[in-house]
Amino acid sequence: MLAVIIPTLNAETCLPSLLPELGDVRLIISDGGSVDETLKLAVSSGAQIARGAPGRGAQMARGAELAGAGSGVTSYLFLHADCTLLPGWKQTVMTALQTPETAWYFRYQPDGKGLSVIWLRFIVWLRGWAWRLPYGDQALLIPREMYDAIGGYDRGKALFEDVDIVDRIKQKYGRNALRKLPMALLTDISDHQRQGVWTRGWRNYKLLRAYRRGAPVDELLRSYV
Repeated sequence: MLAVIIPTLNAETCLPSLLPELGDVRLIISDGGSVDETLKLAVSSGAQIARGAPGRGAQMARGAELAGAGSGVTSYLFLHADCTLLPGWKQTVMTALQTPETAWYFRYQPDGKGLSVIWLRFIVWLRGWAWRLPYGDQALLIPREMYDAIGGYDRGKALFEDVDIVDRIKQKYGRNALRKLPMALLTDISDHQRQGVWTRGWRNYKLLRAYRRGAPVDELLRSYV
């Protein structure tokens, strides 16, 4: 059984376009303290709710813990609330899960146009090709056994929780255990466009570089918000 886990924090504007695409999967909304209509939307869609402190690492971990509690769940799909799944996604995912000891991520497709968006797509492609390093906005599809073997998401990481778990997948299973699905996931880039694609891209690169050099996540988070 597949469980879809979505971390949320005041996501009422995003969920109406995402939830209908999920169908009959087991859905976990891991909320970090929403004060809008997020939880109402989640409950009306049949989701289970995992509530707790904000922070994507902690929210992902809580969601997986709830999903896997004696339920027969064999795999997890971690999604961001502001993404959009395209038709046929479930068949693609279920086919991919037939490959043992492999984690997957979607092809990056930003919901924008223009030269800066083309550049953004290229940078994401290059990061995936050179370092096999997808971010969380490309989702993570992972067998439960594999997730448990690497220790799951780090609850203490409110930033770069996606980089951390990908690093541990590659360390334990090798680079080729992380593969790109033959399908795109539509990603909201309104924050990039509001701040400037070039500006935000350069900022994110500097934050990643600082993280790799051992800077505390709490310190980096202040620069990220």
